[in-house]
Amino acid sequence: MSDVPKEITKVSEAVWEIPTSYKEGMNVPARIIATEKLLNEMDAGVFDQITNVACLPGIQKYAICMPDGHID
Repeated sequence: MSDVPKEITKVSEAVWEIPTSYKEGMNVPARIIATEKLLNEMDAGVFDQITNVACLPGIQKYAICMPDGHID
């Protein structure tokens, strides 16, 4: 089973967005820069971490996860 949140939407060929409605306290959407193959290989920790960043006070516009984002 994939760990990719069902709420994620494709913004462009390699940009994916998790909306602020995904997690209480998110101030901005979370954007992930990755191919679809790489996105599907990411574990749940990546999505948890980037949405936690989106909750930080003072963050503006987006929280960004680069293609090498991972949890080991």
